[in-house]
Parts: sequence; structure tokens; C-alpha cells
Amino acid sequence: MLSQHFRKNFWIGLSLLCGGMASFTFSIHLTIVPYLSSRGLLNPLLSNLLYTSSVAAITVYFYLFAYVFCISGVWFGVIRKRKNTILITIALFIPAACLLGNHLLNEPPNIFIINSFRWWDGFYFILGCCLYFASYLLEKEAEARRSKRRIAFLFSAAILWAFSTDFLGFKTLRLEEWQFQLESNNAWKNNVFVVLGLVVTIVYFTLKYGFLGIKLRIERERLNSSMRALTLGVSILNHSIKNEIQKISYLAEKTGDYIHSGQSAKSQQTLEQVQTVANHLLNMVSRIKDKADDIALEERELDINELISSVTSPLKPQLEGRGIVLQELIESKGRLRCDPTHLKETLSNLLQNALDVMPERNGSLSIHVYTGNKHLLINVADNGCGIPKEQHSKIFEPFYTTKKNTLSFGLGLSYCASVMQKHNGSIRILESEPGKGTVIGLSFPLNRFTTASKANRYFDWNPFSTARRINRF
Repeated sequence: MLSQHFRKNFWIGLSLLCGGMASFTFSIHLTIVPYLSSRGLLNPLLSNLLYTSSVAAITVYFYLFAYVFCISGVWFGVIRKRKNTILITIALFIPAACLLGNHLLNEPPNIFIINSFRWWDGFYFILGCCLYFASYLLEKEAEARRSKRRIAFLFSAAILWAFSTDFLGFKTLRLEEWQFQLESNNAWKNNVFVVLGLVVTIVYFTLKYGFLGIKLRIERERLNSSMRALTLGVSILNHSIKNEIQKISYLAEKTGDYIHSGQSAKSQQTLEQVQTVANHLLNMVSRIKDKADDIALEERELDINELISSVTSPLKPQLEGRGIVLQELIESKGRLRCDPTHLKETLSNLLQNALDVMPERNGSLSIHVYTGNKHLLINVADNGCGIPKEQHSKIFEPFYTTKKNTLSFGLGLSYCASVMQKHNGSIRILESEPGKGTVIGLSFPLNRFTTASKANRYFDWNPFSTARRINRF
């Protein structure tokens, strides 16, 4: 899908192209054709092609330039919702299309009576200028506001001059092969000075805010990036500590209950799990750098069973306390070359997120490990509240969260995505239905996995119902 920034630039570029069509037409008549003719290069076929091109170009200028400029103002940012922008683009095209259709059907294509469309074009031009200025006035970010201000003033000045000379100043234009008859006030002959002034202005802005200021901007952006990375790194560390403390708190509570009830064996078991969580947290603290985007992997081969067990064991007392059923389906046994600390933290994040959105009772949680044609896949599925489709593309972005908890920073899944990227893998939402649950999949290149058996099976397990044999990846 095309980005908003691309669409804005597309319409601005298209308006500049359409705005140059009149100059293109007169250049053909006044410069190109005389040059070719004087050198005997103007044969009938080329002459007809150039004449048709000149008529088409001036038609675009008179009937579509104003509309395109107006729409460039629509896409410049004053209207936030893409759906509304598209509807306005279509609605404003109707009058322009009707005027163009009337010209092509009822008038000679080479004769232009300016009065028949002058005020419609004026409406489009004025509306476009207003939209550019509205976008500038509504912009909150200082640098973007200054940029929009320059564009709004520059474009509006050029457009108002073009309208006054070529639309108000023209009465009729008749293009022949190779001459033209123009009724006007001749103000258009000064266009060369206006164009020269615009070029000088553009060059000035380019030198001031572009090439000469680029080093300053790069340094500023680098500093801003470093500060964002520093903040992100600290926040991810806070996020990891929060998750592990929740586990320790729950395990400590269960240990106390076991001690009071005389179940010394179980209390010893939960204390061992507390020690496991604490060791993982200490390792995590020592491994997080001051920049979140500088995750450095310390890889070794890790048994898949050991990986899954290390992240599910500390959660089992909590699962039992809430009556949540955990399924571990390890279809592909073997060893994965990975960073154990970061990968365990990634899976812990996914499991904790699942627990946060699952019902207090009758919950269902699963981890499924299997191989595809080119990947090892680990799916984490739950029967929680699900994720709305419109949020699927956002949940892996830093600081985006749907949780109401003020302790949630929206960094867990962003961290998971970074870890998977470092492993040359990916993380995706495979399924999510509001009210039914979510399946999130981790995908690793198969060359990272050493299978314990060559009898691999390719199927996909649907946690919402029964198993179905499909390879998602």
C-alpha cells in the first residue's frame, strides 16, 4: 500500500508537470518546430506528432491543471483520514471531467474559449491555495510547519500569477499547424521573469535548507535518534524487569501458601523456579545495552525442549492458579542456533501478553513447534480477547499498546521484533479474531535448526478448533 508521504509527493509532482504543459505547448510552436524546420528535419509524420502533443498538452493545462493542484492541496495533509481524502479526490474530479468532456465532444479540440472554464479553474486554484495554507497552520511539529509554510507561499504565488495571466488574461486560443491565434492582454509574455524568480527562490531554499544545512540536520537527527534509542533501551529494560518481578511475586506467594499448608516439596520446587527467573533477569540486565537497536547476539545451539521448558516452567504455578490449560506441541525436535537469553525473553513476552488478555477461567494457551519448507516455526496461541485487524500493522511498533495498564510501555512486541530480526527471522500475527484468540508466529531460517530426526512433518495447528495440516509459511 502506498504511503501518505508518497501520495502527497505524487500529487505535488503531477501538479508541477501539468503546470508546465502550457510552456511545453508554446515551446513546440515557437522554438522546437522552427528549429527542426530550418534544418529540414520536420517531416509530415513528426509534424503531426508534435502538433497532436501540443494540443494535448494545452488541453491538460486548461482543463486538468487546476484540479490536480487542488488535489495536491487535499493530499498535503490537511485531511487526516485517507478515506475522506479519496472521496474528496473523486468528488472534485467530476466537474473537471464534465468540462473536459464537453470540450472534447462539442468544441474543436484545437480551439479553447477560456471563459467557458475560467471560473471553475479559479475555484480549484483558490481552494488548493487555502488547503495548502490550512495544512501549514494546522501543523504542530516546528520543522514540518516551516517547510509547509515555504511550500504554501511559493506554490500560491506561482498559481495566482498563472491564473491571472493564462486564465484571466486569455480570451481565446486557436492552435494551427504551425501557428496560433491568441487573444489576450499579453501579460503571459512576462512569465519568463516569474519563472526565473521562482527558480532563484527554489535554489535559495535548497541551498539554505538543503545542501548547506544538510550536515547540521544530519547531526541533529543523529542526536535525536540516539536519545530515542537510549530512552527505548531503558524502557525495554524496565519492561523486562516488570515481567520478571510479576513472576517472582506470584511464585513467592505460592511458596508461602505451600509452606503454610505443609507442602515442603512444592515450596522447594517454586523456590527453584524463583531462582531460575532471578538468574534470567540478572542475565538480561547484564546484556541490555544502552541502545535498544544494538542487540548483540551471543549464539549457541539450544535444545528446543529445553527452550520451551525454560519459559513455561516459571509460569505453571500461575497457570494452575487460574485454571489455564497449557499445551506444548513440539513436532520438530532438535537444536536451534540462537541467543538463549533474548529468545527466552521473547517467548516470555509472548506468553505474558497472552496471559494478560485471557479470561480468568477456562483459558487455553499453547506453544507449537514445527518445520516448514524453509523455516522453523514457533507459534504461541491463546483464546484471549484477540486483536482487531486495524491494529495488526501497529502492535510491533515501539510504544504502541492496547493495554490500559499504566505500567505497559508498548515495548514488548517491538523488542521481540528486534530480536527476531537479529536472528534473520520474523514475527507475525498468523490469526486473530476478536473474542476468540490470537496466534503469533516466530519464524527462523531452517539453516539455524539441526533436527534430531529427518522425519519432519509440515502442518499448521489451529488453536481455536481442531488441527489442520497447512504450512503457513
